[in-house]
Amino acid sequence: MYREGLNPKGGPCDFETLYYHVKQELLEIFKNADRPIPRVKIKELKSAQICGLVNLAKVLLYLENLGVVTVVNKEYYYQEWEIDIQPQVLDVLFEQI
Repeated sequence: MYREGLNPKGGPCDFETLYYHVKQELLEIFKNADRPIPRVKIKELKSAQICGLVNLAKVLLYLENLGVVTVVNKEYYYQEWEIDIQPQVLDVLFEQI
């Protein structure tokens, strides 16, 4: 298991790596979804293993600002967040984000 805020090796989070993996993971979920706006729980994202849930939440808030995701229950603790993946995630394919 990882410590919150650190990568599995115990060092500080590499946000560039986390950002890349989150975008790729969201894109794969979107492509394989059976609904136009798929919803996923933050705890189900494999990217949390890179730097922990707190840093994943930070990246998701950044992506929400870009219109790629919507955090639908932000009033709850970030560990309980659910994320709607918006069609703008396709911009990852075209390297717009």
